[in-house]
Amino acid sequence: MIKVVSGFGGPGGSTVAFNHLVNLFNSRGLSATFYTPIKWEGITCKWDNVSNCKYKIDDICIYHFSLIKVRPKVRKVILSCHETNVFPIKEQKDLVYDEIHFVSKFQQEWQGLEGCIIPNVVKKYSVNRNKQKRVAGILGSVDTNKRTHLSIQRALDDGHEEVHVYGSVTDQNYFRTYVIPLLGDKVSYKGIAHDMQPVYDLLTDVYHSPKQETFNLIKAECKFAEVNYHGDEGNDTQAEYWDNDRILEAWKSLIFTS
Repeated sequence: MIKVVSGFGGPGGSTVAFNHLVNLFNSRGLSATFYTPIKWEGITCKWDNVSNCKYKIDDICIYHFSLIKVRPKVRKVILSCHETNVFPIKEQKDLVYDEIHFVSKFQQEWQGLEGCIIPNVVKKYSVNRNKQKRVAGILGSVDTNKRTHLSIQRALDDGHEEVHVYGSVTDQNYFRTYVIPLLGDKVSYKGIAHDMQPVYDLLTDVYHSPKQETFNLIKAECKFAEVNYHGDEGNDTQAEYWDNDRILEAWKSLIFTS
């Protein structure tokens, strides 16, 4: 069995990515389970609490955002890294792994380590061509890296009369200082979306202003949902977007090649 173990199970890009990946594995005959400390409502794949994760000798362990320093007795251990400065691998002492997985070329170069680059699975949301009005969306965690307030202001400057903010508030001080003053008749905070289909059905435009990204799932989702994407990235992720067949074959090669 493939056991994907993460130290984080709340709303966020890595959780979404692993949820899609585990669903892909299981849909193609590779038995997989996603283990996290908590279960966010947006997790739809086969899941269990990390406390129930017990390894067998033939298992594949793919772990993320965790400090595994004693190698479990399994077939292969893969460190799947979705971060840069939040989880600098070189600063985590004595981590054990057979392979490292990165999601983009930029991220691998930032970490400065050899590894295998496999892009995230991108869910292709259906296209709604019957939108009645222009609505701008600000998607992603609400914090200093995402610079939510800049995205809001850019949407207002472009003439949007309705701006919806979706995402987990990961920095309360930032939210109080920079976002709350912008809320009002035109701008509203909608909380965390567990299903993005109704969100993309409503939005005509999405604004994104992060200081740093590793993959940029939002940009890819907008492309397939045919929502206008207005990016102002702080770096070129050099990310590629592959179809599911290519992603699956790359993972199979990483998992089953000695």
